[in-house]
Amino acid sequence: MFLEDQVKKAATPLSPSAVLQRASSAAEIDNENLREQVQYLQRKLATLEDSLEDARAISEREETAVRERVKRFKEKEDAMRSELNEGRKTVEQVLKAEALAKARVEEVEEALRESTLALKNAQAEIENLRSDVAVSNSFETPS
Repeated sequence: MFLEDQVKKAATPLSPSAVLQRASSAAEIDNENLREQVQYLQRKLATLEDSLEDARAISEREETAVRERVKRFKEKEDAMRSELNEGRKTVEQVLKAEALAKARVEEVEEALRESTLALKNAQAEIENLRSDVAVSNSFETPS
C-alpha cells in the first residue's frame, strides 16, 4: 500500500509552495551531491599531488644516482686512459732500450770479430816467429 499512496500523491497536483519546497529540496540534494563530489575530487587531487611529489622525489634521487654513476664511470675511464698512456710510454721506452741494446750488441759482436781476427793474426805471427826461431836454431847448431 505504500506505493499506492505514493502514486496518489504524485498524481495530485501540488501547490506552488509545495513545488517550490520540492525544488528547494532538490536543489539542496543537488548541492549536497555536488559538495560530496567536490570533496571527493579534492581528496583525489590531494592524493594525486602527493603521488606526483613522490614521483618527483624518486626521479630526483634516480637522476642523482645516475649522475653519480656517470661520474664514477668517467673517473674510471680517465684512470684507464691515464694507465693506457703510461703503458704506451713504457712500451716506447722499452722499444728504445731494445734498439739501443741491439746496437750495442752489434758493436760488441763487431769488436769480437775484430778481436778474433787480431788474435788469429797474432797467432799466425807467433807461428811465423817460432818457425823463424827454429830455422835460425837449426843453422846455429853444428852437426
